Amino acid sequence: MSTDSAADPVKGLTFAVLGILILTPDTVLMRMVGADAWTILFWRGVLMTVGYVGLLVLRYRLGLPAAVAAMGTHGALVTALFALNTILFVVAVATTTVANTLVIMAAAPLFAALIGRMVLGERPPMRTWMAILVAIAGIALIVGDGLSVGTWIGDLIALAAAIALGGHFVLVRAARPVDMMPAVGLSGLLVAAVALIAADSLTLTPVQFGWMALLGLLILPVSFGLLTLAPIYLSAAEVGLVVLLETVLGPLWVWLVMGEEPSRNALVGGAIVIAALVMNFVLKRRSLPADPHPEASR
Repeated sequence: MSTDSAADPVKGLTFAVLGILILTPDTVLMRMVGADAWTILFWRGVLMTVGYVGLLVLRYRLGLPAAVAAMGTHGALVTALFALNTILFVVAVATTTVANTLVIMAAAPLFAALIGRMVLGERPPMRTWMAILVAIAGIALIVGDGLSVGTWIGDLIALAAAIALGGHFVLVRAARPVDMMPAVGLSGLLVAAVALIAADSLTLTPVQFGWMALLGLLILPVSFGLLTLAPIYLSAAEVGLVVLLETVLGPLWVWLVMGEEPSRNALVGGAIVIAALVMNFVLKRRSLPADPHPEASR
C-alpha cells in the first residue's frame, strides 16, 4: 500500500505544519523558565495534562469518557511511547552533546518510514526517502559545530528516543480513525512521575511558573493535539519530516527574543531542511489524482 493513499494528505499536512509552528516557541520558553531539566519536565508534564483535559472537554464534552475508552491498547502504547520519547530526549541531552542528540533525533522520520513499512505495509515513495536524507544532512549542518564523539551511551539513548518518536507516529496512524489525543495528554502524567523522582527541587518563581503555564496549558496541548491528528491523514514518515521544522524554527525564536544570533551554517542548514520538505510535498501534490468532478468542487 502506498502512503500516498492517505484520505486527505492536505489536511494532514496542514495539521502537522500548524502544530509545529505553534510548538516552535517551546525552546525559548524553557530557556526563559531557566530551571533544571527535570523540574521543567515535571511541570511540563503536569500542566500539559491539565491543558489537554480542558482541550478534550471542549472537543468531546460529555463524550470524553467514551473517547478515552475507545483508545484501548493502542492508547496505552501511544501514552507509553510518547512519554518514553520525552524522557529519553532529556536524558540524551544530559549524557551526550545537544548537537549529537539533534542529529540522531533527525532520523525519527527514517524510523517512522521503516516501522510503517513493517507494521502498516506502507511504502514511502522515493521522493520521501530523498527528502528524509536531505533533511538529516541539513540538520547535521545546523548543529555541525557542536558535533563531537560525545558518549556512546548518550548517543544510544538519543537513538532510542528517535525510534520511540517514529513508532509513536506509526501507532497513531495504525489506530486511525480513533483519536489518540487523550493518550498523548495522559503521557504528561508518566513524564511528571519520572521527573518527580529525578528532580532535586520542583520550586519555581511566579515568573517562571507563568512562562511554564503558557507552555504547558496552551502551547503543548494545542500543538501536540494537531500533531496527533496529522498521522490520520498523512504518512508517519511525512509527519516526522514536518517535525524537523522545530529544529529549524526554534533557534529563530531564541534569536528574536534572547538575541542569540544563529550561525551561517544554521541558516543554510535550515534552508536545506525547508527545501527538502517543500520538494517532498510539492511532488506529492502533483502525484495526487486530479479531481474528476471539478465543477462539483466549486
